[in-house]
Amino acid sequence: MATTVTDSATTAVPAAKRVDYISALNAGSGLNTTEIVDTLVDAEVLPKQNKINQQVAEKNVSISSLGQVKSDFTSFDTNLGILETQDAIITASSSTAITVIPESTTVLKPFVHNMTITTLAKSHTIAVSGSAASAPYTTANAVYRGSTSTEELIFKVGGYNADNTYAIQANSPTPQSIAITATTTIQDVASQINSLSGLGLSASVVKTGDSNYSLVIKSGLGNKKQIFMSAEDGSNAEQAALSFSHPVNHAAREVVAGVDASFTFDGITVTRPTNTITDLVSGVTLQLNKTSSTDIEVGAAYDETQAIDILTAFVTEVNTVRTSMTNMTAMGIDGGDGGPLRGDTLIRSYINRLKAITTTPISNYKDDPIYLSNFGVMTELDGSLSIDTVKFKEYFKDNPSDFDALMQNRVSSGNALIQASGSGSLYKAGTYDLSLTSSGSPATFTGANLDSVAMILESGVFKGDSANTLGINIIPSIGAADTKVYIGQSLISSLREFSKSVLTPGNAIDSKISNYNEDITGYEDELLKLETAMETIRARYTQQFSAMETAVSSFKKTGEYLTNFMDGWRAGLD
Repeated sequence: MATTVTDSATTAVPAAKRVDYISALNAGSGLNTTEIVDTLVDAEVLPKQNKINQQVAEKNVSISSLGQVKSDFTSFDTNLGILETQDAIITASSSTAITVIPESTTVLKPFVHNMTITTLAKSHTIAVSGSAASAPYTTANAVYRGSTSTEELIFKVGGYNADNTYAIQANSPTPQSIAITATTTIQDVASQINSLSGLGLSASVVKTGDSNYSLVIKSGLGNKKQIFMSAEDGSNAEQAALSFSHPVNHAAREVVAGVDASFTFDGITVTRPTNTITDLVSGVTLQLNKTSSTDIEVGAAYDETQAIDILTAFVTEVNTVRTSMTNMTAMGIDGGDGGPLRGDTLIRSYINRLKAITTTPISNYKDDPIYLSNFGVMTELDGSLSIDTVKFKEYFKDNPSDFDALMQNRVSSGNALIQASGSGSLYKAGTYDLSLTSSGSPATFTGANLDSVAMILESGVFKGDSANTLGINIIPSIGAADTKVYIGQSLISSLREFSKSVLTPGNAIDSKISNYNEDITGYEDELLKLETAMETIRARYTQQFSAMETAVSSFKKTGEYLTNFMDGWRAGLD
C-alpha cells in the first residue's frame, strides 16, 4: 500500500526551538550555540529529507495515475462490450401484422421475404356452464358436480383425428387428474387445474350473465394441444354433462378450437403451433400479430444512419481513453511540469496501439483486408480520431457488409450456396480452404475437407474437426462448389482482447505499481536512517560547541584575573 506523505515533501517542519542556558547566564561566548547547532544540522539533513519526500510524493502520484489508467480501460472494455451488441443491420416489416425481432445471440444477415397470414395459432378453449342443462352455475362458488357421483376429472392434452377420436401425441404430457367431492366448487376446480404441472392448462370462472357463470379452461397454442376432459364417477363411468371428449359430442362447450398458425413464406404454405416463429429466418423471430389478405414484406438490411451512429460512439470511446493517457504522459511545454506519467514507455505503448487501429488490416472477412480508414476514420495531428462522413457514405454504400469487420465477428463462405456458421469459441480466425465431395444424381454431398482435415457429417451438417475449425458448421446446397471459409475477428473484439490484457491480474501496470510501492518502502527506510543520522550529527556539533564554550569560559576567567590584577596594581601605585 502506498505511504501517505506529509507536506515535508517540499518543506521540512522545523524542530522546536531549544533554550541556550549557557548563553542566557553569560557563562560562555555569548553565542546561541543551540540555535547554531540546529541550523547546521538542518542545513546538512533537510535537503536530503526534502528530496526523498518529493520522490515519495511522485511515486504516489504515479501509482494513482496508473490506477486511473486501469479504471479507464475497465470503462473502455465495458462500453466496447455494449457496442459489440449493436448491429448496423435493422429489421423491418411492411405491416403491423408481423413484427420482426432481432435475436441478441445470433449475427444478423440481410434478407427479404414475402408472407401472408391465413390463420393465427389459437388455444383450445372450453367452457362448462353447469352440471346439467337444468342446473346452470348461478354463482361463482357453485358446486361443480351437482347431484352426480363424479369423483375425479381426468385431463389430457393432445389432438383430435378426422373422425373426432382423441389421439395422444408422441410428445404429449402425461395425463393428470383432480379430485371432486360433493362440496367442490367451480372456483376450487379452477384452482386445482391451475396447480397442474406440465399440461399447460389455465382455468378461471367467468361471469357470462346476470346470474350465469362458466368454468373456462384454456390450453396452449396449436392443433396438438387440445383439451380432453373426462369426468368419471366411482365406477369409472364418464359423466357426459361435465366432460369434453371431442368437439362433435360437446360442441356447445367448445369456445375456441385449437388450431395452428397457417401462413405462406415466399409462396410456400407453412404451419406452426405458435405465433412466435423462430425457425424460419436465422437471427430473427417473426411474431405473427393478425391475419392478412395481401403480401407482407419482412426483411433486414444495412442502415447507413445506424452504422454511423455506432461508429461515432466507437470513435468517442477510443478518443476518451487515448486522451486520458496522452495527458498523463505529456512531457510538458516551455518548462511545464507535464503529466504525472510523463515519458512512461508502457503507457505510451498503449497509446501507440490505439493510434495504429486506422491502418491495421482487419483480415479474414474476404480475400482483401478491410481498414478502419476505409470508412473515413482518420488520425488527426493530436492523435485523436475523426470521421469523414462523405468518405464513410461512399464506402458504406458499396461495401455495407464490410462494416461487420469493425463490430461483429463473422463466419462466412465464399459461395452463396454454402451456409457457414460458428458455435462456441474454439475456432480461430483465419481463411481456410473448403473442398466438397458428392455422389448420385441429383448430387448428394458425402464429404467435406476444411483446413485440410475431413469434416464430420452429422444430420446433414458438416462439422469442423481441425484445431482451427472446431465449432464451424457447413451446410452446402445443391450446386455448391469448393470455396473458402472466412473466420473474421472484428476490430472491437481485438480491442477488447487488448484491454483485457491490460487488466488481467499480474499485468504490466500491476507490476509497475508493485515496484513503485517497493521504492516507497525504500524511501521510508532512508528517512528513518536520516532521523538517526540527524541525532548523531547534532550530538557531534553539540560536543564541539560545548568544548568551545568551555575554552571561552576559561579565557574569560583568565581575563578577569588579569583585569583584577592590573586594577590592584594601579591602585598600589596611586
